[in-house]
Amino acid sequence: MKLSLIGMSGVGKSYWAKQLAAAGYTHLDCDLAIAEHLGELIAPRDGEQPVHAVGRWMGMPWSEGFEQREAKYLALEADATQQAINDAAEHPDEPAVIDTTGSLIYTGDALLERLKRSTRVVYFDVPIEVRQQMVELYLGEPKPVLWQGMYQPEPGQSQEQSLERCYANLLADRDRRYRALADVVLDYQALREPECDVERLLRMIGS
Repeated sequence: MKLSLIGMSGVGKSYWAKQLAAAGYTHLDCDLAIAEHLGELIAPRDGEQPVHAVGRWMGMPWSEGFEQREAKYLALEADATQQAINDAAEHPDEPAVIDTTGSLIYTGDALLERLKRSTRVVYFDVPIEVRQQMVELYLGEPKPVLWQGMYQPEPGQSQEQSLERCYANLLADRDRRYRALADVVLDYQALREPECDVERLLRMIGS
């Protein structure tokens, strides 16, 4: 079976992709492929985590040149996803899992349609209360985000208030887009039950 795991950053896609890899699936990691290309542009400072280096390079949605860097990142993301689909197709009889990025949904209809034709698309659902926790975490430690025009400050709001409102709207919009793309939607709590393992995950996907 060819799978692609979609959903928001931090929801568990990479964890389950690694579990599937341990069970014999080929793990095609889009984040890793992007990071390898970005390494040519961004050198982490001493002690700096790669994600923070990318965040420093990307900047915030109001930073000068943000849209150009966002477009550069999205182009790398589309290339990484396309290559992952190609790699999975090279071995039609072998199971593979594509570990996608959170902003996959912005890579264009043609690529998303190819992903849907080539793999079983699995969305890791995030309940609204967990999305609110994600907003709070983001405000405490902003990470690189592709906004795609959804940062829209309003008169009378502080920058932090605008960021909180717009990030919540961004996550809600992504949830809608992920659901439209998915073949299977997995329950957030079911994936976190102690007895949930790869065998159970595959049963959930298969059903």
